[in-house]
Amino acid sequence: MAQIFLTIQESADLTKKSVQTIRRAIRSKKIKSRKKKTPQGYNYMLDKDSLIKTYGLEKANDEVVAEKKKSGAKISKNAKKIAKQYLTRDDLGIFKETVQNLIEQNEKDKENFFRLIKTFQDRVVVLENQVKLLAQPKKKWYQIWK
Repeated sequence: MAQIFLTIQESADLTKKSVQTIRRAIRSKKIKSRKKKTPQGYNYMLDKDSLIKTYGLEKANDEVVAEKKKSGAKISKNAKKIAKQYLTRDDLGIFKETVQNLIEQNEKDKENFFRLIKTFQDRVVVLENQVKLLAQPKKKWYQIWK
């Protein structure tokens, strides 16, 4: 079974404990965790199974499931909410068209960019040649007979 990792805030919400309590449990190694490096420092990712064992959440989750089974109407309302969260075929078609348009626009932008780079390269070559001509030593007026 794949391990599921949660952030400290998600763990605190799940266990209904404070973030500080969760941090203390991590420090005392009651909960298995991993450090995830971010640009701002480290984030702790907590193992959900370890969290459930430590705080005895299995009983609470079983009770919630049993209550939902008793009230069939609540499950159908939740199912409707979940169905609204997912995409339909029409949404996927619109998404596909949008992605295709973005790809075409990217190709056009890429061509324009390379054209611009080529123009700058040509101008740099011309300027380098002009600098070389200016840097050549000039003959002094009295060296014209040589």
